Amino acid sequence: MEDFSDPSKWKEYIKDNNNFVEGVKFDFKSVFFKLQKAAENPEKLNPFYTISSIFDFTKFLPEISSALSMGFSDITEKSQLMREKFEEYPTATDIFDLFQKEIDLDIHKLNGDNNKTLGHGSDKYAKYISACRTFLRLLWFLEYLIDIFESVIKDDGNTPIKTILGNSYNKVLAPHHGFFVRKAVGLALTFSRAGNIAHTVELVFGYKDFNDEAKKAIEETVDLMKIVWNAGNDYYKNNNFLDLE
Repeated sequence: MEDFSDPSKWKEYIKDNNNFVEGVKFDFKSVFFKLQKAAENPEKLNPFYTISSIFDFTKFLPEISSALSMGFSDITEKSQLMREKFEEYPTATDIFDLFQKEIDLDIHKLNGDNNKTLGHGSDKYAKYISACRTFLRLLWFLEYLIDIFESVIKDDGNTPIKTILGNSYNKVLAPHHGFFVRKAVGLALTFSRAGNIAHTVELVFGYKDFNDEAKKAIEETVDLMKIVWNAGNDYYKNNNFLDLE
């Protein structure tokens, strides 16, 4: 596992393309470590540990369904966009500080399509997509994962993983997606090859047996994910940004 132990070096870590490579095998221990570091200071979410851990979670999707992986390719794109924002705003100290810089410029609601309506149709922000809006989408994905893993913990290990994925999708993400995206995800789940939950736990977390040790590892992961998710969700709620388009 790479050494990402120094939070003060997050700008160096987040800038390195080698730390955001698609198609690399999912490494649970690495993601767990990053979540631990992100959860250490939730009021000032560390950009690298937070974004990298969400990005890395997309790496286990190909193990379940290649079509599902393609369906969530926008998560990798949004992760890359967040990286670019920290290059664009080099003085930003954490994720929320980045948002504040956009708020100060009144560009935090821009999504690439509503720019003209919001008064930025011909200036340098005419095609701007805000980090504030982008990170909200990453939080939706994180919430989706939380719901999946919580369902896994409660299961006996025999439920088809596509059932869990589908139920969590309908609960968490479907309300945010249009008709065609919902249909595409449903089709992708149809071709899931990961079998039951016990098989998926082995693929994702590396535990050959779906036992108490495996469940404890997943519970600890969920607890860390919730710290990060709650920090972000509270920010959006307190600033009335939960409905950013």
